Amino acid sequence: MSTTTTDGNGRTTTMNTNPGAPWGWTDAHRAQRVAIVGATGAVGRELAQLLIAADHPRERIDCLARRPGELALDARTTLAVRALGPDADTGALAGAQLVFLCTPSEVSRTLAPRLAALGVRTIDLSSAHRMRPDVALVVPEINGHELARAGRLIANPNCTTAIAALPLAVLDRAAGLAEVIVVSFQAASGAGVPGVEALARESREAVGLAVGADRPPSPFAAPLAYNVIPAVAEVDAGGTSGEEHKVIEELRKILGRPDLVVEVTTTRVPVERCHSVAVHLRLERDLSPAEARRLLQSAPGVRVDDDPHGPRPRESAGTDPVHVGRIRAGTRGKRSLCFFAVGDQIRKGAALNALQIAAALVPER
Repeated sequence: MSTTTTDGNGRTTTMNTNPGAPWGWTDAHRAQRVAIVGATGAVGRELAQLLIAADHPRERIDCLARRPGELALDARTTLAVRALGPDADTGALAGAQLVFLCTPSEVSRTLAPRLAALGVRTIDLSSAHRMRPDVALVVPEINGHELARAGRLIANPNCTTAIAALPLAVLDRAAGLAEVIVVSFQAASGAGVPGVEALARESREAVGLAVGADRPPSPFAAPLAYNVIPAVAEVDAGGTSGEEHKVIEELRKILGRPDLVVEVTTTRVPVERCHSVAVHLRLERDLSPAEARRLLQSAPGVRVDDDPHGPRPRESAGTDPVHVGRIRAGTRGKRSLCFFAVGDQIRKGAALNALQIAAALVPER
């Protein structure tokens, strides 16, 4: 089912909606004991907020981090945080039936296989296990069928990959992708809380405001405020960044297109939240921009934006769908198309996608 709204300038926005319990989270899911490891980071915090919004009982949510404390979600909601041992000891997770790992890759690399070996259903949001052939890498709207044969460990994709993949999968099913070129515009919060704090500090400095003596190291390769950094993560000897490798390899795996030609440039921009992608593609069969727009309008997890200057990160922040606009013909023949997409990378790019994976699994008691 879809809903369409019209603004004061006559522009329309169409969104696919899913009625019923939030994100498919049922009473059977709420009966599970759920653990979030890395709960105090940006993604872990978002996941805790989503679980509370889905009416998961607070007493069945275990939050773990490097240090014990409290996780304040809002003025009225606080969750206790327990410490996870330095060696990623699974003993701290005893009793959990479902574990979300919002942890660095080096932690997930050790902890995820241990949990899976104990029979604990584990959704890993790091990059540690995404490209393992025996681990399902899932965006539920695209390849949720993979969950029927998935093992105890399931991987959540890179946030940029998830945002680009949703509209690309729609067009691939309709007319077959021949090649894809993606340029990303990634927000500061893609580097977590330190990224947001670095951008805020640099922005204040840039206009002459005091920022205090404490200056934690920036996660960025250069100043981000009023700037663009044309690579995300380390760059290899061939000039390709780590983030670019992730997007290329993960898109192929999620779409089930191992030989798909994919070119990617990832950039960091001075936006607090939401990643954007400019996508140029060629198709194997004819598909007009109007037909592409119609297909995207009815696709789950996608919102079509008819504003000629949208979609934009500021207006998309905190929302569930991937917003797609500027759908138009390319200049490389009638089978070329272009579009611009924006998604909240903390939400659909990470926490919400992981929750949707868990919602698609039969709960265990």
